[in-house]
Amino acid sequence: MQARQHDRMARVQAFLKQPLEARIRRCAVVRPGPVTCCIPTGSGAARPAPTPLGLGPHLDPGTLDLWMTQGYQKAFRHLFDGTVEQYDPWDAAYRTTAPQYPGTTMCSAFRTFQGWTAMSDLPYDQGVLHTVPIPGAMAYLMLRPLLADVPDDDMCGVAVSQAFPASEKWHHPLLRALTGIPDVHAGDSVWWHCDMIHSVAPVANQQGWGNVMYIPAAPWCPRNQQYAPSVREAFLAGSSPSDFPEEHYERTWADRFQVQDLNETGRRGLGFS
Repeated sequence: MQARQHDRMARVQAFLKQPLEARIRRCAVVRPGPVTCCIPTGSGAARPAPTPLGLGPHLDPGTLDLWMTQGYQKAFRHLFDGTVEQYDPWDAAYRTTAPQYPGTTMCSAFRTFQGWTAMSDLPYDQGVLHTVPIPGAMAYLMLRPLLADVPDDDMCGVAVSQAFPASEKWHHPLLRALTGIPDVHAGDSVWWHCDMIHSVAPVANQQGWGNVMYIPAAPWCPRNQQYAPSVREAFLAGSSPSDFPEEHYERTWADRFQVQDLNETGRRGLGFS
């Protein structure tokens, strides 16, 4: 929580949450200076925890709801109505209100950028983030199931309650661009477009533990405003938020983060002010 509400983090997120039309077309590594943190923050139910074997290429914006729900049909309208040339991955229209299809991998919040904040030094060959730094690749991913070589009952591996996969079988041209980030140091934060393919590389010769906190950039918008009360109530009770596994381990922590420990940034983020 100290990291989430830190002034340096707030300034970085304020920059990232500017209108997406600013077209910052890259995965950014930002060094805002060291931050201290009471507890590491997990990534929720969206994907399994990385291991020395790595974590395969995937996306987090949704699964079948990207084709099925009315809100996402509007968000990707140019891909579906034949005006593909007008598709702009930096246009957030309808994304701030479109709900996700219920499932164990859903994320109720809208995140403009995904983010890692390093708690330790991570050399480039020790399981760092890899991305396909092409936000526009979403057009390929969304239209790929419609091509003739894909069976009618297959959405290129996309299924409810599973992360959106990017596989060699269906998305080989995109995965040729899969690229790792450089070395990161404790206090660095790494940010990537919310629709970007990403993975964690396997580690052949692991040198100790690499620790990161998952802290995304999420604007105050109707979708996030609707989700905030449930997170606020979970925070007050020490419970896991609704999008996370029901672990509730903080309920028994005598010194867990409390309302009085929140600064103004933290209070705004949880809807206290």
